[in-house]
Amino acid sequence: MEESNNDELIVPTPAPWKLKGTVYMLSFWTSKASTAKAKANPQDDRQAGLPSIAYSPLEAKSPFADPVTSGEHFGGLSQFQIIRYTESPLGPYDELIICPGFFAYEKDGTEGKGKKGKNPRITRIYVSRKSTCWNGRKNWNIPKHLARFEWDETPNGKTRVRVYPHDTAVSSDNSHGTESGPSEKFFFQAAFQPIRWAPSFPLSLSWLKYVGIDSSLVQPPLPDGRQGDSRAGEELVGTSRWCKIQPGMSTRKATLGWIDMSQHDRSEANDDGGGNGNSGRGSDSKYDNFWPGMRRWNVAIKMENADIDFGEGLHWDAPLSEPSQS
Repeated sequence: MEESNNDELIVPTPAPWKLKGTVYMLSFWTSKASTAKAKANPQDDRQAGLPSIAYSPLEAKSPFADPVTSGEHFGGLSQFQIIRYTESPLGPYDELIICPGFFAYEKDGTEGKGKKGKNPRITRIYVSRKSTCWNGRKNWNIPKHLARFEWDETPNGKTRVRVYPHDTAVSSDNSHGTESGPSEKFFFQAAFQPIRWAPSFPLSLSWLKYVGIDSSLVQPPLPDGRQGDSRAGEELVGTSRWCKIQPGMSTRKATLGWIDMSQHDRSEANDDGGGNGNSGRGSDSKYDNFWPGMRRWNVAIKMENADIDFGEGLHWDAPLSEPSQS
């Protein structure tokens, strides 16, 4: 079990970062989200067709999630990634990434003409360490928040994880927002089971360029979630400029497996060895398999001892004109 540590001191650590870890990766397809309602009344429909779980509450109510300000959602190749970092500039930590496909963006070009683009975007992400939360937000506009990660390794080779975020925790007055501790209910759970006899193979996300996919992340500016002089939420630094970053991820040993995306809580007697089932049910019970339209069982990839790197991002000011919606 990886506990999120509220007493950890934040250590500013600029790019580049080189990391190692085990990655569990589920790829899926999302459709283009309609922005018609957002154009008519953006304050009432910022997320424009994406499910509410696509954004953390802080980002959901900010321009980060507003398609009029930060670009329309086009969908396409999307991913969930669960990563157990064994090495990083700040030590080991755990991470859950939600990347629901491609988004439009625009930056000021030469002679006052806007330059349009379309790239993947991480919309929600949890980490188990305060320092990597602060640095991810500061260095690359990655909207990190703290969470507690609970892991189970079973004798039959299954790996299960549950994620308990700080930003979904309810305080004694039944309110949200302090992010001072993890929720009592899990937000996300998954269980990975390797496919027997399937051979391992090398894999690099850089190969996506050979099929015409630009995997560079383009991230809008982040809202500031810090609360005055309080240490609660001190890791939620905001930013004012856009950022583009090309992450690297490769391994000599990738394997295929089945990933169980059911969000139902199950007792040890009924979950085929997936864990003790004593931590409640996920905080968003609208979707049985976490994401709308997702099947319970999906083919996923495990990347063992993967090399992961985040270099220096390319930063620019917000365009003088709002991104066009087309």
